[in-house]
Amino acid sequence: MSTVTLQPVDENLLPRLLEIAIADTDPHEVMPDVPVAPRWNDASRAAFDEYHRPGDGAAYAVLVDGQLAGAARITPAEAPGAVQAYIWLGRSARGKGYSTEALRLLIDEARAHAASALIAETHVSNTAAVSALRTLGAMLWEDPETGSVHATLRVGEAD
Repeated sequence: MSTVTLQPVDENLLPRLLEIAIADTDPHEVMPDVPVAPRWNDASRAAFDEYHRPGDGAAYAVLVDGQLAGAARITPAEAPGAVQAYIWLGRSARGKGYSTEALRLLIDEARAHAASALIAETHVSNTAAVSALRTLGAMLWEDPETGSVHATLRVGEAD
């Protein structure tokens, strides 16, 4: 059984995380609101660096048995007391249950940041993400016009 852990992203880890992303993902898979791009370029590399710095929230590398596999982050959400969650894994790490474990760890991080709810969004075609959210008890609803799946998961007590 593999061990999934989260490690805070710092300036030393960021270039290694970008290497994993370039080798094992497409840009639109690792950052929200990025148009589908067939390959990495200078602009997408710069956007990755900017997006994956901790900034307003917390950014983590997802490690599987100590090896980089992807990234996760939480940022303040519009809803009071809530955080928005994002997770991506490289293609070689997908389909093995790692995203569910990473999400479980991210829920713990949300609690540590005094959040009462975790909000996530994915697409109906991302069955692994939908399954992970469902497994952990998220309330899900689909926007039939866009195919977006919205999820809310209570993680702590409301203030």
